[in-house]
Amino acid sequence: MQYLSKVYYYYSIILCFLVCWVGVCIKFMFSSEVMVVELDLLSSSTLNLNIPFVVDMYSLLFCLIVLIISSSVMFYNGFYMDSEVFYSRFCKMVLLFVLSMLFLVFIPNLLGLMIGWDGLGLTSYLLVIFYQDKKSLGSGTLTVLSNRVGDVLFFMGISFASGMSTWGFVDMSESLVMGALCGVIVTGCMTKSAQLPFSAWLPAAMAAPSPVSALVHSSTLVTAGVYVLVRFSSCISSEWFIFLGLISSMTMVMAAISAVFEPDVKKVVALSTLSQLGVMMLAISIGSVGACFFHLVSHALFKALMFLCVGSIIHFSGLQDLRYLGGFIFNNPIVCSWLMVACLSLMGFPFLSGFYSKDLVLEAFLSGGGNLLLTVLVVISTCLTAFYSTWVLVGSLSGSSMFPLCGDMNSNIFVSLPCFILGIGALFGGMVMQCLVLNFNMSFCLQGVVKVVPIICVISGLLGFSVFMAFNNYNQLYPNHLNNEGEVMVVESMVSKMWFLPFLSSDLYSHKVLSGSGMMKGTVEDGYIESLIGGEGIWDSSSKWSEQYMSSQLEFLGVCFVKGIFLLIFLMSVMWG
Repeated sequence: MQYLSKVYYYYSIILCFLVCWVGVCIKFMFSSEVMVVELDLLSSSTLNLNIPFVVDMYSLLFCLIVLIISSSVMFYNGFYMDSEVFYSRFCKMVLLFVLSMLFLVFIPNLLGLMIGWDGLGLTSYLLVIFYQDKKSLGSGTLTVLSNRVGDVLFFMGISFASGMSTWGFVDMSESLVMGALCGVIVTGCMTKSAQLPFSAWLPAAMAAPSPVSALVHSSTLVTAGVYVLVRFSSCISSEWFIFLGLISSMTMVMAAISAVFEPDVKKVVALSTLSQLGVMMLAISIGSVGACFFHLVSHALFKALMFLCVGSIIHFSGLQDLRYLGGFIFNNPIVCSWLMVACLSLMGFPFLSGFYSKDLVLEAFLSGGGNLLLTVLVVISTCLTAFYSTWVLVGSLSGSSMFPLCGDMNSNIFVSLPCFILGIGALFGGMVMQCLVLNFNMSFCLQGVVKVVPIICVISGLLGFSVFMAFNNYNQLYPNHLNNEGEVMVVESMVSKMWFLPFLSSDLYSHKVLSGSGMMKGTVEDGYIESLIGGEGIWDSSSKWSEQYMSSQLEFLGVCFVKGIFLLIFLMSVMWG
């Protein structure tokens, strides 16, 4: 009951903020008004210190989505984290995590944005290593070091902007160093949103609890880079748009292919997040900022729902391997129904939330007349999205589990209520937002079969999975990494292991650094330094010196003793003589 009261307490705090923002958001969604509010912290004759907050459609709507998801996740913690010893500390870190994201959303300059940017990196590290084992520590270290690259680039951007006497987003557009500034901002946002070659940390962050994954991979950490690029989109030059489009399309294909060959259901969902981040970056690269933000918001709703459903299945069965899951549709029809809604929305199934935003991004890309290579990559990733989404559904819901199931989640309000709230958003959120928000209601001129390319991709992915399952088995989805001679099959390993990014991001340099440091410690520290100027060397030297000193003292005393005897004999002979 103590944990139950804490859940309701934290949930009520966030819910109060959510209700207060709803009315304000509705007003700004119908208009394009932008309001900047400055909070004076210090005002004197020599120094004025204030913090600006931007209030517009983007910040208010995204704040609303963050609060909805965070409140649902907080309530869900009553089911998933109820047995944890450090439950109170976990809730406080999650609230600090959400607060950092809100700072990033509302502060419209680089210097103030770093408060939320660094806060996200620190709290994400603490949440990833929450279980305090070696795997969590390795994943958290990879996450925080990858994000520190983006931090350094943002500090470089601040140094560039310091010559303008301003750090505001709007004032930077007239700067002479915008090329270099855009470069560091775009690359820094790529690290936070896990674009190539910084993608390895995102699946590794799955070592965190499922509620944290639902926040990180839906509306907070990984979307921070996309949101900052939405703010900077008016300042980015066309050369960086081309670079961003190429990187995002490659990220989409890499994540989709890796998700097909990944047996861990949590990592499959994480890789799907990586693929959708590529879709958002692609929308920014073609100049469709409104479509990008639309997909950012709708994706947050159904991806958080998917993580809660998958986390419930994992918590219920104790398994994460898709090869051993199954039969949940008969045991937990409510959770499985919402999982089906989330997966269909991820595919872009018609009239669900993901369909309105994802179809808008693809139409914007196809209407722009992009080159053939990018078009092929986008089409392949869209087909594979439907493929692995169907695979998650079939693997989790159909058949029978190979291990006994325990408990019943249907009557658990901590599962059903958050899934219902996010499920309503996944069902109707896209349609409602497209009707209310003017920036989301866009039209593109497409001719002939190009108009139905997104639907054809979804149908192709479904048919491809059906054909594959008709002639193959689940286990054959996973490549056998050893051939008959026992050698590693490089092509299969590259396909299933994110193009060697985990190895290149951690194992390559960490193995060399650790082995080199071990050799240096054994040779230099434990060898030369220890034997010469270290404790052992000083002990040996002092021992030898003390022995020599004692022997010299003994020799001196012996000589003095002999001389004294002779002197005594001489004096006695003189006296008796």
